[in-house]
Amino acid sequence: MKTWGLHLLLPFCLLSCTQKESKPVNMDDLSTLKKEFLQQIHISNVEEGPFSFNYQFKTVFYSKAVISLFGTLTVHDRLPHGWQRYEGKTFCIVNDQYKEVTLDDLFTTETQKEFLRKTCEDHLKKTLTSYFAGNEPLRTTLAQDDIRTFVMDDQYLIVIFQPYSVGGCGDGPFLVKFPFSDLQGHWNSLHPIHSLLKQATQSCAFTSSWDLEQFYEGLLKEHNQ
Repeated sequence: MKTWGLHLLLPFCLLSCTQKESKPVNMDDLSTLKKEFLQQIHISNVEEGPFSFNYQFKTVFYSKAVISLFGTLTVHDRLPHGWQRYEGKTFCIVNDQYKEVTLDDLFTTETQKEFLRKTCEDHLKKTLTSYFAGNEPLRTTLAQDDIRTFVMDDQYLIVIFQPYSVGGCGDGPFLVKFPFSDLQGHWNSLHPIHSLLKQATQSCAFTSSWDLEQFYEGLLKEHNQ
């Protein structure tokens, strides 16, 4: 690409890194997303490539009764840059069948939901690269609708924020980790996932891979005791 073209594109690249991405994405419909990707690159220019469509889906926690997975979709289909989305899927056994667990299942009352929202907001205000930090923050109040994506491992409930919702491109993923002990009295303790997680961790019949290095260090420490 010619130098003058790069100079023209640079302001748009910088502007796009601070804008909130509002495009709705249905991660459960990868076929449609792939079709949209192909349609877009058909009308893109050679200088905007190379193009890519990458989807990754991995277990954060796995046992025979509880499964939590984290997905990442990364697409580059035009300039100024690509886009990315995250998804979290958590399931547990209920009546001999896997049932998806949502945040509304775990935080059932308005008080519990406000605790979740306020704790996330306070954390983001302390994160220097978020929109909530600094003397003149771009955002001051976290919306409940911003809290949609989560996973669970053997120690934490992990809330992940979508790109551009609470911070700019290249600075994420932004997340808040809640130790299970901090959630006592603040979430639905009657949900069956709690007892199933406890059984799995006590039996050691599980893998946990959000902090993979830390997980294996813990296993080694237990083995050497």
